Amino acid sequence: MVFKALTIAGSDNSGGAGIQADLKVFSAFRVYGMSAVTSVTVQNSLGVIKSHPVSPDIVYSQIEAVAQDIPVDSVKIGMLQSAGNVEAVAQALVDFNLKNIVLDTVIASKNGTLLLDRNAFDIFIKKLIPLADIITPNRDEAEIITGIKIKEIKDMKKAAEEIGKMGAKTVVIKGGHVETGSNVVDVIYHKKEFIPLQYPRVDTPHTHGTGCTFSSAIASCLARQMETVKAIRLARAYVQGAIENSFQTGRGTGSLNHFWTVM
Repeated sequence: MVFKALTIAGSDNSGGAGIQADLKVFSAFRVYGMSAVTSVTVQNSLGVIKSHPVSPDIVYSQIEAVAQDIPVDSVKIGMLQSAGNVEAVAQALVDFNLKNIVLDTVIASKNGTLLLDRNAFDIFIKKLIPLADIITPNRDEAEIITGIKIKEIKDMKKAAEEIGKMGAKTVVIKGGHVETGSNVVDVIYHKKEFIPLQYPRVDTPHTHGTGCTFSSAIASCLARQMETVKAIRLARAYVQGAIENSFQTGRGTGSLNHFWTVM
């Protein structure tokens, strides 16, 4: 049986994040990958230089072309950039009855470049979050979405619960930016219960594409018909290994090793 996943995201020409990373992850999980490109970025290991959104009608048409021909077992959504693209993706998810939707809240890059226009925030919250089966914000993204200042695990739980009220079925607040000592603690909020995930903090600067990798790994597991929490756990373990085996690509932040399990 061939499992198939669709990534709806921006293009990272440096190869560490975006659709390039997503397709690598799909391959690592032996999932057939398809894509709808939402934005073309200009970037390298030093950061995002500029980006240009694809028009909403083209974004919608890419999803339509795939969905009307090829069965889609899961969907990963990453960088959308414009309000028009948020609208187009939300409409396509409904029109083509797409399931197993993993929403990565790509709002800004590591160097602070906005990857989601400010005028798209409200539309993102109102139209896209309610369609998500799993949403995976980091601390900064969760703070923007909820307005809750996150300093410790109890704040992560509060933010996760608030995002759950917005309509997302399962929320994963990533704890990489939260000070929790030598371990990173992620918080899953699933069926009104909190489930902590704890892994050793890896001392490396080479973490480009971590969020993309995690969300596409979850989408891969869902495509392979795994139960929600198991999919998140397996995806997080995969990301841990990818970080531990990360490497320098240029003069800045290097990439995770997406193929550490198959080399």
